[in-house]
Amino acid sequence: MSGVTLSASQTSTLLNLQSITSLFNQTSNVLNTGKKINSAADDPLAYFQSQSLYNRATNFQSYKTNIDQSIQSANTALTATSAVGTLLKQLLGTVQGARGASASALRSVTTQITTLGKQISQLIQDASYQGLNLLTNSATTLTTQFSNRTAASLVINGFSLAATGTASSRSLFTNSTSTHNLFNANGSINFNALVYSTQTYATTAGGVGVLSGLSQVLISGASGGLAATVAQAVFTDTINRISAAITQLNSISGIIGTNVAILQARSSFSANYASTLSGGGDKLTLADLNTEAATSQALQLRQSIGISVLGTSATQQQSILNLLR
Repeated sequence: MSGVTLSASQTSTLLNLQSITSLFNQTSNVLNTGKKINSAADDPLAYFQSQSLYNRATNFQSYKTNIDQSIQSANTALTATSAVGTLLKQLLGTVQGARGASASALRSVTTQITTLGKQISQLIQDASYQGLNLLTNSATTLTTQFSNRTAASLVINGFSLAATGTASSRSLFTNSTSTHNLFNANGSINFNALVYSTQTYATTAGGVGVLSGLSQVLISGASGGLAATVAQAVFTDTINRISAAITQLNSISGIIGTNVAILQARSSFSANYASTLSGGGDKLTLADLNTEAATSQALQLRQSIGISVLGTSATQQQSILNLLR
């Protein structure tokens, strides 16, 4: 006990000031945090609902990060197929331009074809993103999870563009020989696979012999060794093989491009969905700062008035005491 006796009016005013101070502190906390619900004590239902929305938003933002990395991986492969396509067209043009060329010119063409073939192989090998290359091994897969549901995912299967074994539906040259693809194990071009023809090529100089394909003609530099019709067949087969590879590459690019479009759509959805979820949580917890600021000013005014009332009451009591002396 303080031994101080307050009048009923002073006691009422003091209690009001205490209430105003409590409200002012609450309003200040809201203004500092920007939230009207800061803990379960403020509003348990709204608090836990908002936390659920915020947590789901965070999860989808995390999935979006993984999706974006998958987009980069797939885009790397897509960019590489575009570059390979440019080199293949150059290779096609080189072979087409070699028709009717002299022996010395054909030897130069051989070098060009060798160089282009090796660069195609090397480009494919370099098309990796964070250690993943979708173009070098058909057993490679890129799996992207879109949400916590197991079924919500996308699997992108790889390709063996620079395959060294038997041609397959996932290699670049699907119409190579039955036993070889275009590339050797060291990444160089396999001429026999490139120019292979089912025809038997016979030479007229030095007796009858068998040529396995255009590569031997180019390397030997023989002139007039092949009958005109047979030589044309060699070029036709080679051009058709390269043209088929370009068509195959366009198909592969289309497959990868479709997967990139799916991933981009999912990334956009995840970003928008996470924003929607966070917005829902905000609507449950965020305060109207304009209203809270006005409330804060009103409470400050009430505090000032209350203090003034207490001061006036004390002054009145002192005046009474002075009269009694």
